[in-house]
Amino acid sequence: MKTKNMHTTSVSLPEKVAEHWQKHQREIMRFAARFLRLKMRNPIRRGVTRSYNDAEGPYRIVTTRFTPEEHDALLCVASALRVSVSSLVYGLILLWLKPARRALKRFFAINYYQEPSRWDPVAGYLVEKLFFWHWREGEKPPWQDIPEDLREYMPFAG
Repeated sequence: MKTKNMHTTSVSLPEKVAEHWQKHQREIMRFAARFLRLKMRNPIRRGVTRSYNDAEGPYRIVTTRFTPEEHDALLCVASALRVSVSSLVYGLILLWLKPARRALKRFFAINYYQEPSRWDPVAGYLVEKLFFWHWREGEKPPWQDIPEDLREYMPFAG
């Protein structure tokens, strides 16, 4: 994986899963699109405070690196659901820990796109979009048919 332009940030994780994240982050992130699709079955939340991890026990702050596309997709869903990125990462780890889920070889490609918006003292609006494509490992990923000048909008496969 290219490490150029990686976003370095930190997540707060229960100690019982922090080591899994540190050792297997790239493998776990392959399930991100599937997990985000599951989370997007929940309604958008407004008028509520952000929720955080609620697992019992001690927590650890873990420095982590995401591609810009991974980070944008996680932030988009976290914002819409009013949850922390840490809680999404924790849920993603729990999904990955289920052997039956890991045995499934169905993957999705994900595309995050932010349309040109307005952000100034007069008005502020953002339009964020997530698109998903189904593909199987070993098949030609769907973004290979995308013209080169549009590939910057084609992030990770999860």
